[in-house]
Amino acid sequence: MVMTANAVGVANGFILALTGVTDNVGPMTAACVSVFFGTPVFWFFFRPELRSRWAVWMPSLLLGISLGMNNMAYQYGLRWVELQLLQPLSFLFSAIFLVGPRVVRDARNGRCSTAMWPIMAGLGIWALAADTAGGASGGAFTDAIPQLRVLGRLVPDWGLGLGVLFLAAATYAYYGRKMETFGEDVRGKINTLASLPAFVVLALGAWAFESDWTGMTDGYWLYLLICACSGMFLSLLNGVVMVKAYGRGLLASTTVMLSPLRTLLGTFLGMVAAHTAPGLLGSAAIGLILVASCGAAVIQSRKADSE
Repeated sequence: MVMTANAVGVANGFILALTGVTDNVGPMTAACVSVFFGTPVFWFFFRPELRSRWAVWMPSLLLGISLGMNNMAYQYGLRWVELQLLQPLSFLFSAIFLVGPRVVRDARNGRCSTAMWPIMAGLGIWALAADTAGGASGGAFTDAIPQLRVLGRLVPDWGLGLGVLFLAAATYAYYGRKMETFGEDVRGKINTLASLPAFVVLALGAWAFESDWTGMTDGYWLYLLICACSGMFLSLLNGVVMVKAYGRGLLASTTVMLSPLRTLLGTFLGMVAAHTAPGLLGSAAIGLILVASCGAAVIQSRKADSE
């Protein structure tokens, strides 16, 4: 069941890309609509009270802001990052957040073998970009990245692309750790209430940065309907299922050991969405990424078990 929920979460983003949602609706608008229609699903199952005590509202606000930023960053990632590279890069950044300190500590203690997985992952991603995107230089990012200047200097494409991946990984790691610490009696309620500040963050972002809600008013109703449906299904299968799984004793070590399969599935789904296929170099690259994912999963699993 947990693997099914994770698979749905990975596949959902590529469905949005294949159906044209990420190209025709603003990233924040798409995420905002998904959260708006996914919230009633959470409410139906967990039924929190708006008059909940501050001990429930405070973590809900923090988690909601994190979820809003995560949804926004992921939507930008779908537009700015080559789809066949999105899941491998997401794995690398998430793993750095989750097991990076452990790797650094082991390296300082002379156990350099644990530092091999990020090297293997980096080489695999580089090779996969060279094989499927026409070259490693600039091959990881799309032409949709805007020209942005800060203090008169142009921000490079890779800076914005890696920036959204960094933000998505950081907020994902924060969400995962918090889900483990919440008590079983309030976990679902906190997750439900968190959708309210998440919606506010995304709604304000869509209004401020996406031309005053033009994504809602320019005839994109079919794409918005797809967003609404994906939000409801994702809330049910990747939200409610995961909350109930944590309530039944799901540990981080269990979900971590499934991450190599999620990485492999996401890589192949990304290739389907990008209409590309790996050659000999790309196949070897996928093997490197999978081995690196397994290595990171083993390290993180040991870390979770020791806690």
